[in-house]
Amino acid sequence: MKISKIEVWNFEPKFRDGPYAMSHVVQECAYGRIICVHTQAGISGLGEIVLSPSLPEADRLERISDESDFLSSFIGQDIESLAAFAREVQQTDSWQGIAFGLETAYFDIQRQYRNCSFADVLGGAITEDINDYFSISESAPDRIRERLEIAGPERTVIQLKLGVGLLKDDDAQIKTVLDGMASYQTLLADANGGWSLSDALEMAREIHDPRLVWEEPCQRYEDNIAVARATVTPVMLDGQSCKTLAAAQKAIADNIAESICIKPALIGGLTLAREVRDSCVKAGMSMRIDGPWCGDIASAAILNLALGAPEELLIAGCDLREPLTIEPNLGGVNSPAPARIATPVNGFDIGRVRSSLGTPEAIYG
Repeated sequence: MKISKIEVWNFEPKFRDGPYAMSHVVQECAYGRIICVHTQAGISGLGEIVLSPSLPEADRLERISDESDFLSSFIGQDIESLAAFAREVQQTDSWQGIAFGLETAYFDIQRQYRNCSFADVLGGAITEDINDYFSISESAPDRIRERLEIAGPERTVIQLKLGVGLLKDDDAQIKTVLDGMASYQTLLADANGGWSLSDALEMAREIHDPRLVWEEPCQRYEDNIAVARATVTPVMLDGQSCKTLAAAQKAIADNIAESICIKPALIGGLTLAREVRDSCVKAGMSMRIDGPWCGDIASAAILNLALGAPEELLIAGCDLREPLTIEPNLGGVNSPAPARIATPVNGFDIGRVRSSLGTPEAIYG
């Protein structure tokens, strides 16, 4: 199938409750670009380019300015050119989110051509919906308690963002969440690589709770492994120390950390993320599959990958739109039950995207 036209919309939904703080960045909005790739056969595929929140503004604007060159080059080419270009740039710094968006559009075209689900082109779905974890970035005790109430008792996995303030503040925030949690709930204490090794070890000595998981306490892989060796509390590795395929494969092979978080939009696309997912399955390692906060198209693509993970190994996925102002709502994710998320069986609704977003920012072809 030849590509006849590509439409592009800017998509930067703001955070609903103001700037979202993590140890390595403060976000005011999610940085996305939605593309619709049309073919001469009449099949159109949707993708969402997700630019990393830690990418400097100058680099982000440069990647957007590059669109006119690489997107226009696809016109008249076979759709395989999308996948080929994604493979070419998927492990190049600052291009990973672009590779993810192009692959998503490619797989969306493939699933329509093959008359199958999006999950099927990623290896198939094991379940129809998955556990949805709930993230808390607030630091004040009252706001933390409010967010816990919003999460609800059905939520089995809670994430708490740390590493923004002083270590004693992180200590107090963790204890506030644990005091408000039930015995069956799990707390992912996520420092986003913001602690030094000495700080992480101090926290590990200070707090012991069977519901606790240390998520990415330090930026360096070796430091996170040192924390894992020093405590009986499980350690989860995330995008700071496992942001490449090679790093993720090493973490799985070393089998020292308890689990790993797979983020297709940051690791270089769905193909690489599927390889990591399948390696986790083979090794019996627990995983979480999600990404940076993003819109409906990216959220749905990532969710379809998570649907193919065995339930006993999948800690959770996430509705990655949750802290954002979900307007317009493109219908990429739904909740069939409390704290469960799914994606429409029929795939992305191109008509809804076009009617919701209006006139494209750019059209090629």
